Amino acid sequence: MSTLAIVLILFAIGVIAGVLLVLLGRRNGRAKAARRERLTTEAEGHRQEAAAHVSRAEDLRPQAQAHREEAAQHLSEADKLEAQAERSKRFASRHEAEADDRAEELRRL
Repeated sequence: MSTLAIVLILFAIGVIAGVLLVLLGRRNGRAKAARRERLTTEAEGHRQEAAAHVSRAEDLRPQAQAHREEAAQHLSEADKLEAQAERSKRFASRHEAEADDRAEELRRL
């Protein structure tokens, strides 16, 4: 085989390899572009969801505060009612003791 034939074969192999590399590079470029687009879309979706959750949290914050204030009022009222119940128990106990004393006096008569 002559030197010229070997050079032409090597040149043809080089051209074919170059074409294959260009085609592979283009395919990889398209795949990267598609992935970038998908990731961009997903990131935008997550940002929208985050914004919706922030908005919901801001809407709920005043309601939560109102419920806390109402709960504090209820707790205060419950404390007052418990104190009244304790006083009533003490009064009932005292009156029960007085009734027992009177019943004992009646029994002795």
